[in-house]
Amino acid sequence: MTFLSRIKAAARRRLFAPAGPLSPDASTIDLDDASIAADPFPHYDRLRASGSVQHLAKHGSWIVLGYDDARHVLGDAATFSNAPYADVDAVLLGADPPRQAIVRRVLARRFAAQRLAQLDSTAQAAARALIEHEMDAVSGYAAPISRAVAADLIGFDQSAVADIVEGTRRSLETDAPLAALIATLDEIAPRAAMFEEIAAEVGEILGDAEVRSLIRLLWLAATTTTERVIAQAVLRLATDHALAARLRGEPDLLAPFVEEVLRLHPPEHLLPRATTAPAVIGGVEIPAGALVQVCVAAANRDPVRFEQPHQLRLDRREKRHLAFGSGVHHCLGAPLGRHVVAASLTTLLAAAPRLRLRTNAADLPFFRTASALSPLELPIAL
Repeated sequence: MTFLSRIKAAARRRLFAPAGPLSPDASTIDLDDASIAADPFPHYDRLRASGSVQHLAKHGSWIVLGYDDARHVLGDAATFSNAPYADVDAVLLGADPPRQAIVRRVLARRFAAQRLAQLDSTAQAAARALIEHEMDAVSGYAAPISRAVAADLIGFDQSAVADIVEGTRRSLETDAPLAALIATLDEIAPRAAMFEEIAAEVGEILGDAEVRSLIRLLWLAATTTTERVIAQAVLRLATDHALAARLRGEPDLLAPFVEEVLRLHPPEHLLPRATTAPAVIGGVEIPAGALVQVCVAAANRDPVRFEQPHQLRLDRREKRHLAFGSGVHHCLGAPLGRHVVAASLTTLLAAAPRLRLRTNAADLPFFRTASALSPLELPIAL
């Protein structure tokens, strides 16, 4: 972005800065604070109004809030490394080119058009089997649909899925739930059909532990990500009856609806990167070895890029959001996620002419962290 462009963008951001009481600035804000995590979007707006790139003193990191700067960081893997993801998966998600590209090509074949069509059928069948007059749209719908598709993709049988579900439950009772879940997934990974397939294809460059890591990543990405998007979409439909009726009558609008849900409610708000060299982003100097959080949840609501950024608009012309990232680390499973979400919503809308919440929206429990915001329970009636 040129100097003049930055000046113009800053002016537009000041114009769109939210009015109202002051909230914490970059020197004092704590994104992990429960009150902020419950509704981070006004705070993102206020931070962005002071500049697209800010240093968060309490987090010891930089945050990138503007769309153009976020896309630039995501597209520069040489300067902004994915290394912070190494604890989750160091083989693909936490790796950088050129090695990452080799693994990516191997996995990309698992998401070819013919395979996506098969997985779409799996999603539809799972959705139809789960429909009940009253149900929890998270634990009784979004989660099992996501697991069914992930199991088909990876090649887990029902016994393996049951063991993962139980292991997930047990992990939540520990002091380190992510570490416990990773241990469970790594133990079960060799039971996947894909385990032997990948090992046979890339055995010369990947060892046993690395193939386990890939299976783990595929399961987590195919379940958690999709579940969150389905839940947010169902919440929208169950609280906006006119919108639900319009989508039933105009099914071609379902695709733009899914894109708007993804834009407004990305499954991960923050995508971490580590600088490999000093960098200047948005006019801000960032040293080498720094942690940079790309806030796609803020970038997707940047008023410089999106008109009426907080509104769900089915006629939106600018559709290039960052919910699935960008650049060489753009999510491989993005097409699959879109297929599964669409299949879930199509089935639900057809079966639920009077879709509604069975409780007040304000009383719904949410998973609230600096990185994600998603309903934990969503009791609905059809």
